[in-house]
Amino acid sequence: MEVRGTRHGLLALALFACATAVAAPALAAAKAEHRVRVIRSWPEDVRVGNGTQPARVEIVFDYTAGVSIERVVLLAQGNAPERELSTKANLPGHGDPRPSQEEIAEAFQTVRADRDIAKVIKVTNAILDGGFQIFEPAGMPCGPGSRCLEVQLMTDNRLGFIRNVIVDLTKQAIVYRTYMPTEEAKSK
Repeated sequence: MEVRGTRHGLLALALFACATAVAAPALAAAKAEHRVRVIRSWPEDVRVGNGTQPARVEIVFDYTAGVSIERVVLLAQGNAPERELSTKANLPGHGDPRPSQEEIAEAFQTVRADRDIAKVIKVTNAILDGGFQIFEPAGMPCGPGSRCLEVQLMTDNRLGFIRNVIVDLTKQAIVYRTYMPTEEAKSK
């Protein structure tokens, strides 16, 4: 936006300052809200009574509770609205769902937004890669209830490695600024 003239420039600056002051509490409140994201979904016919109905299966991650969920939603038909048919939390036997592109993009943005790591990226011309999940035992930053993704900083030609950074999407924060897996983790 271009504003010409001193009076208009001051008015625009004042409006921007007011908008920023109003938006800051809203952003803080939004961060405290219950965060849930559909990781993937697909159409699937499901048995209902003696027949089948079109439905949508959704794999969801609840960042606030730190659990993965499988939901089956019956699609709207005629006057009947969509309705949830079933919900399974923690997907027994399935583990956590593979990260979505949206989650990987969020992890990359978290890394880029960090002042110190941004300096490393700038000085080395690093490109970001990865998005692999990290699992640690209870009591560790990436233990149960977390959603940790590994972000690799690579040289601009992808031939050299700079460092691994681990982002926990449940905390919306970097939990390891320089991550080196233990020998036990490497053998799993």
